[in-house]
Amino acid sequence: MHKLSRVLAGAMAALALAGGACAQTAWPSRPIRIVVPFGAGSGLDVMARGFAQRLGEQAKVAVVVENKEGAGGTIGAVAAMRAPADGYTLLFTANGPFAVAPYMQEAATYDPASDFTPIAKVALIPMVLITGKNSRFQRFEDVVTEARAHPGKLDYASSGVGTPSNMNVEVIKRKLGLDIVAVPYKNTGQAMTDLISGQTALYMPSFPAALTQLKAGQARGLAIGSARRSRLMPDIPTVAEVVKEPGLEASVWYGFLAPKDLPPELAERIHAEIAKAAASPQIVALTATLGAEPVLVGPREFREQVRHDAEESRKLLQALGVKRER
Repeated sequence: MHKLSRVLAGAMAALALAGGACAQTAWPSRPIRIVVPFGAGSGLDVMARGFAQRLGEQAKVAVVVENKEGAGGTIGAVAAMRAPADGYTLLFTANGPFAVAPYMQEAATYDPASDFTPIAKVALIPMVLITGKNSRFQRFEDVVTEARAHPGKLDYASSGVGTPSNMNVEVIKRKLGLDIVAVPYKNTGQAMTDLISGQTALYMPSFPAALTQLKAGQARGLAIGSARRSRLMPDIPTVAEVVKEPGLEASVWYGFLAPKDLPPELAERIHAEIAKAAASPQIVALTATLGAEPVLVGPREFREQVRHDAEESRKLLQALGVKRER
């Protein structure tokens, strides 16, 4: 009797393992949805569509991008969070809105660190601190000198509290003990116009957003947030160089996440497909076109980055006195 029980138990275990293996190898067997929490045409959307095309070709299934914009990226993130953890709904987002929104909006009913399964970080978009062509600031050190000589008199254009153009400048300010005033703008275009005309002294947009003005000589780069100097603008020092803090970066990442409780084996399987797509000539070219830096970070390391970014965002917003909005 005991021998029969052992045989049956062994058979059931084998069936369970076989079933799990079949479930993994069966993915994907139907269309995959990539939720983008911003509108069509944004850099995030363009890259998501590039990956969707490559993943569809690789997996031989339809991969559809669904734009769910609104509430600073919150609506899309919540929609992805509530989807089944079966590998057929992925969130493609950026760390700025994803990590910041829960500490600014009551509508953001998710915890970045615990309500998602990080799959892959695929790109970094550096921020760049710039000033107008006629500005008196030739180097970053000139900004520091004036800010210390006249606290509270210098200003910078900001796309709003919690945005990368705001958060990264605030980090630099705190590192160096500077008092520089934020001037809010509704869009990048107006902020750039006022910077070039001299209405505001500084601005820290994404490098791709500033590249045209930098190449045309309308703006001057003071510091770039990437780990290394850009090959496109090698004369611009890194933030780490000017702040004198090795490893300090000011950038936005793009990455794929899934709902929490996704089986680790499936997360690795999806990561492998994303890694294959990321290495394709199409995605490499697209990444360069967007002014981004290609990276590939797996589930475990990416999870730690999400946790770190969320905690740093929480602490900075708390220091700024920001309260959640209804």
